[in-house]
Amino acid sequence: MRPARLAAVVPAPHADSLMSLNVLFVTNLWPDEARPWHGPFVRRQADSLVEAGVALDALVIRGWDDRSAYPKAARRIARLNRACRYDVVHAHYGHAAIVARLQLRAPLVVTYWGSDLLGKRAPSGAVAPHSRLEAATFRQLARITAATITQSLEMEQALPASAQRRNHVLPAGIELERFRPLDRDEARARLGWEADERVVLFAANPELPVKNHPLAVAAVERLRAHVPDARLEVAWGRPPDEMPLLMNAADALLLPSRSEGSPNVVKEALAAELPVVATRVGDVEQLLAGLPGCHACPSDADALAHGLRDALAHGRVPEGRLAMAPLDIGAVAQRTIAIYEDVIRAARLRRRRRAGASHSPQRDGS
Repeated sequence: MRPARLAAVVPAPHADSLMSLNVLFVTNLWPDEARPWHGPFVRRQADSLVEAGVALDALVIRGWDDRSAYPKAARRIARLNRACRYDVVHAHYGHAAIVARLQLRAPLVVTYWGSDLLGKRAPSGAVAPHSRLEAATFRQLARITAATITQSLEMEQALPASAQRRNHVLPAGIELERFRPLDRDEARARLGWEADERVVLFAANPELPVKNHPLAVAAVERLRAHVPDARLEVAWGRPPDEMPLLMNAADALLLPSRSEGSPNVVKEALAAELPVVATRVGDVEQLLAGLPGCHACPSDADALAHGLRDALAHGRVPEGRLAMAPLDIGAVAQRTIAIYEDVIRAARLRRRRRAGASHSPQRDGS
């Protein structure tokens, strides 16, 4: 298993940059042809860093496809203790971070994505026991990293207090150029939808308990008492490139999840000016605060239906796109590079201090 260089580019340092950076991503979240929905946000972040001038390799741990993937990745990472050409190793998700910590030569940055810190929810809403143990392990790992990145303040507060001082709340960036307003009638025509129906979009895997598809169905059923032509459109299984079209054709996005970090689908919908109704998970309340037609609701079908009625009546939300401007993927890439440079400076300072201490003259005690 060898890391893959993402692009044949010659990285160029920025005018205000510390250096030209050479970074290794270690991740078990990465899309491929069979699983295009599996971690596209990590791949987009990698591409944005390459675009910004970072030389970046990706060591993808395909544990879903190969039971030996983690041992193979661990051996590959351990070799970096003999010779490491990377300035930073950046791990994504807790399992990959355990593997990445096996090397000690380069500063380790870990991005937590949600359930690795908060735990995976069972259908009952409770965190499953095995997930609670995993999350506790991943939280302790933060103590021995150079820096961590969380998607929300809720996730940061799950970290040990000592690790919180080295944490950066930095939600994943969104592609404002892709997720932009399009003509609604044209989008519907391309999808074959009726022009006058009211469509609520559910953009998640309905089989995952944490996404709470049954609550979405119940909320839309209650909505139909007031909006008879409303229907729920499940976007799961559609090509990722079709998502901007779906968001422009729909009338509202519904996210009834039991737990989230910083849901990209909410940010992408807002960038496309689609009103959002969601449960109060992750940073949803902060994302929707002050946006007309958007609601962060209790996990209750009637409350969600009431929010959807207002969203459908309000229509498009230009304010949502303006609110997402700071999370453009290029801006987030620059903030990530600044984190890399900070941890590299700190590592260099520690090495100089150790070198100075080892060469200082010994006192004879007289």
